[in-house]
Amino acid sequence: MMRSLASVTALCCAAAFTPQPIIKSNHRSNNKYQAAPSSNTANYAQPPTILCIGETLWDSLPSGLYLGGAPSNVAMHLSSLLSHRDSVAIVSCLGKDQLGNEARRRMELKGVRTDYIQFHEDWDTGMAIALIDNNGDATYEFNTPAAWDGLKMNKLLSALINSEEGKSQCTIYIMGTIAGRLQSEKGATSASTLSTVRNNAPNGSVVLDVNLRSPWYGSYKVLALARGDNSSRKLALLKLNDEELVILEGWCGLTSDTNELTGSALQDRMKQLAVLLNTQRICVTRGANGAALWCESADNNDIFHEHTGYSLDTSGDSDTVGAGDAFLAALVNSLFVRNELPGKALERACALGGYVAGCRGATPDHDDAPLELREIFQHEAKRQQLAQ
Repeated sequence: MMRSLASVTALCCAAAFTPQPIIKSNHRSNNKYQAAPSSNTANYAQPPTILCIGETLWDSLPSGLYLGGAPSNVAMHLSSLLSHRDSVAIVSCLGKDQLGNEARRRMELKGVRTDYIQFHEDWDTGMAIALIDNNGDATYEFNTPAAWDGLKMNKLLSALINSEEGKSQCTIYIMGTIAGRLQSEKGATSASTLSTVRNNAPNGSVVLDVNLRSPWYGSYKVLALARGDNSSRKLALLKLNDEELVILEGWCGLTSDTNELTGSALQDRMKQLAVLLNTQRICVTRGANGAALWCESADNNDIFHEHTGYSLDTSGDSDTVGAGDAFLAALVNSLFVRNELPGKALERACALGGYVAGCRGATPDHDDAPLELREIFQHEAKRQQLAQ
């Protein structure tokens, strides 16, 4: 029988961590969105290089309670991959509750900056009850509305996109489609915030992760977020899975004589969709069959790479939760931070995604990965840093 969100929260809080005090404020203003009391941007010498924007929530799995939300997972994996701490920040909205306090604490332990997190006066921290099928794949039930539906375009976030010098302070902005699920319903503001970032960030700086979770998506809002309001400001990367590829092709009026997910047929499909969705690169993940990456080039000779992926001998209690987020983190790190070639980036992404797919929860420790995979997804500089 399905437990209620409240009962799952109470049960998992008791088992998963020592209770933390609920966040309280001595001053209550008309503004419902207040920065985390213990985090301060003045503590950091530089703005973050990578900004992950969207939902932070708790995944309630059969094996326990795990911190999640696609942008948050990506941020935690990126922090583990990068050699320099304080390079990755999460922009999300949490509730003023025990789960919100614990979410911030755990992200900070993972090396993620939380100084841009907002707190909602009325809505609880997000919770998703994950139902795992026999293949380890998950479907989700969300509490609605949740705090992450109330992310607001405040001054701190605005300053990262448009500084006083008129330049963006971040190199990469990573966002997903699910945070805008409510649009403006029930007072939600996250969809508007995502659109503002997408439409004002520099050309080639936004990474969009398509996450179609029924019933929380519609063609108009997903396509609008991908395309932006200015054709000269392309996405740096659009990531989606093979099922979402078919859905977006239909939305864009594309028809294909084949459903092939490999070779020149897939390359052509990805190129057509990339043109219509205003993106410089498009990546299609194929579950256990790896992934494909298409990149535009200045000489009109587009670049296309495929990788068949990595599989592990897994235990019966493993799940695929967060594997796509880990994949994206490794891809972003390799393409945009390390400036590696697309083929190498795809190899690293498949290695980390394969490792996480064989674990419980979305953000297992990278150091627990098999050596043969860790040597692929973890850069030499990072391994040397850990060895010291």
